[in-house]
Amino acid sequence: MGLRSVFDGLYVNQLFQRNEQGETLFYPFGLMGRGYLLPREREEGVRQSMRRLMVASLVVGLVFGLLAVRVVEAAGTVQPVSWLISGTAFLLLLGSIVYFQARLTHGLVAATGSRPQAGEWLKRARRSRPSWTYWASVVSGVLTLLLGAAGTAFSANDGDIIGIAGGAFLFIAGGFLTWDGLKGLIDRSKDTP
Repeated sequence: MGLRSVFDGLYVNQLFQRNEQGETLFYPFGLMGRGYLLPREREEGVRQSMRRLMVASLVVGLVFGLLAVRVVEAAGTVQPVSWLISGTAFLLLLGSIVYFQARLTHGLVAATGSRPQAGEWLKRARRSRPSWTYWASVVSGVLTLLLGAAGTAFSANDGDIIGIAGGAFLFIAGGFLTWDGLKGLIDRSKDTP
């Protein structure tokens, strides 16, 4: 299992679904977006482009997340112009990623019919993932639940509202990760004879 298959299993494969006729549907914006019929000859190129965009999204998110933490720590010494420049740069990079994602659908036909319900879409996404990702979701979810609980407890003890909010967010995210992994393991066990 290479790094590419790990990345695809976590981020890319769930954007490509098969309909009842066996055609590939591409959801460039995930659950909230429309599906497009993707011809076989374009599938590999679109997958490669989505990999690049996902990597770019992760890098942009991490860099600006770290920058935001740094700016918040130095709250009194940061000039408003710095806020404006960094905010504008973030919005431009985010807009570029969304633009290039939308460009991948150029020439594709929108899938007819209604969009799948959230539960059905998540079920399809879980089917497209390898089984090791379910275990990874359960383990990381439990660890995130523990981090969230500890962060909330320590922050409540110190009276830190931002820490309590951060701990609560981690607790909710950990709960979702654990639920997703367990649901995937249950669905997978029902599918295998």
